[in-house]
Amino acid sequence: MTSNQEFKRLARRVKLRRWGMTILIAGVVCLGLGFLTVQTLNALTRKASDRDNAFMSDVAEIMAPNIQISDQYLVNNKLFSGQVLSHRYKDIEGQRVAWSPMTADYSWAQGGHLPTALNATDGQGARVYDRVTQQKVPVFYNVARKRQAGQLTGSHPLQELGQVERTKGQVAEVALTFQHPLTYRQIQQRLPQGVHAAWYWLGVSGKADTTVMANNFVGLQAGDARGRLTHQDYRAFRDVARTASHQATAAGFTLNGFAPFKYAGQYVQRYPQLTTARFAGIIVTGTSAHLKRLGTPSWVAASAAGVVTSQTTVK
Repeated sequence: MTSNQEFKRLARRVKLRRWGMTILIAGVVCLGLGFLTVQTLNALTRKASDRDNAFMSDVAEIMAPNIQISDQYLVNNKLFSGQVLSHRYKDIEGQRVAWSPMTADYSWAQGGHLPTALNATDGQGARVYDRVTQQKVPVFYNVARKRQAGQLTGSHPLQELGQVERTKGQVAEVALTFQHPLTYRQIQQRLPQGVHAAWYWLGVSGKADTTVMANNFVGLQAGDARGRLTHQDYRAFRDVARTASHQATAAGFTLNGFAPFKYAGQYVQRYPQLTTARFAGIIVTGTSAHLKRLGTPSWVAASAAGVVTSQTTVK
């Protein structure tokens, strides 16, 4: 073999080695970029699911009129998308009634989404029904907004307390809209034994039309089965309301021009303590016999029944 041939052979080896190193480096770079891309997309997906989780948790605390949450977890998980699912129910004097679940889609590309059909309802005249379960929804009215003729906004306010009182062997929930806002102490003084305030309504701001909002009310759950609230219960609600009112998803959420989370934040700023808070209405629960003790209260502007179901001793 001549020196010229030996040189060509050596040059070919060097060239192949360089190509091999180039391909190896390119492969490593591609794998690294692929890994970083997957990690970045996973991070964006987690951020989107966390945003949905946080929003739905805020809804459970602030916009769940006598609605309890059973669970909240991720379902239909794909590589970079999925759903947050929350099952819910109502507790009517110890008896559970299924309520519509909340679901929210999320993905790395589009981030989090508002829960599908949040507290969605079907209407039949002045009466409103949960879209999934078709259970009747207890609605409130904005007594501050009246027509020139003196009627409340929208349809005539329901007066269904008497109908519930005349039933036998039933347990029920009824939304009571107050003529004027009342303190927690004033509410407790007005409720007869056996009638419990399950949920306290904060009211609405501006010219919001609550008959249109139907089921998207702002308020807080009672602290126990007897309808009582403690200062600790109110402080916990205040903290959630303050945080939610500054979160991007919650703060930008509006219904018919009404921003529920923003209003909740303003409310707790105005009423930082339970002793000073003024409530626009409540959802009460009780047996038909106990609810009968309410009679026809002059301090109630409207009463709308929600779930009414047969009483049972097995709970």
